Amino acid sequence: METPLSGRRIALTRTEEDARSLAEKLRSRGAEVLVHPAIRRVPPRDVEALRKAVARLRRGDYDGVLFTSPAAVGALQGEWGKAPLPVEIVGAVGPATRAALGPWSWGEVVVAPRHDGASLAEALAMRLGDRLSGMRFLQPRAEEGREELRRGLEVAGARVDVVAAYRTEAVAAEELRDLVARLQREDLDAVVFASPSAVAAVAAACGGTLAGLGSAYCVAIGKTTAEALRRAGAPRVEAAAHATDDALIETLQRCLGAR
Repeated sequence: METPLSGRRIALTRTEEDARSLAEKLRSRGAEVLVHPAIRRVPPRDVEALRKAVARLRRGDYDGVLFTSPAAVGALQGEWGKAPLPVEIVGAVGPATRAALGPWSWGEVVVAPRHDGASLAEALAMRLGDRLSGMRFLQPRAEEGREELRRGLEVAGARVDVVAAYRTEAVAAEELRDLVARLQREDLDAVVFASPSAVAAVAAACGGTLAGLGSAYCVAIGKTTAEALRRAGAPRVEAAAHATDDALIETLQRCLGAR
């Protein structure tokens, strides 16, 4: 059955693991999918700080643990193991993060209604009310993560210990040589970006700018990534309404179905 994505060639810049689900969904809709990871996840520079945070978690020092991405879930599991978390409440940003938790938690799981840290802070404030003041949370996250979740909870009187659980780094430019060549040949219909760091990596491989991308759409998973694309000079930028695979597919169908 023909779909708006039938025969379309789409490149994904996520890691192989992160791209798997979206790639399968796109292929099921007839797209040709090429995975060109622009970034990789590596251990944080201060692994000892993460281990100390895990030790505090084992002692029962925290009332809750907060996750803003599936990668953060996986990074903490790598240090903690599969034993349930000894906390009252777990916060998750987005359905993918909630799914990554699976049955691995104790207590209630609060999922942010929007896909950002500020939304999770609002959801926790609504759920916990006055009890939020004085509570202590652990937030394992990317070394280069954003501060909106911590700030939102601290305004409400909570304490948030932020610890780097992993960091992302750009792959070497030569690892993106095939992607760059395809862009230069205008051999792609769209490129999907899930983070500003992936944008920066591809821009660097293209000589510092994305202005020469030609006819390919650059589809971003959210506003922050879309802004990074525009700053890098990408000519055709579209942002998914939500940070989900389905929203990305909807955006790709809207863009490519009209071509």
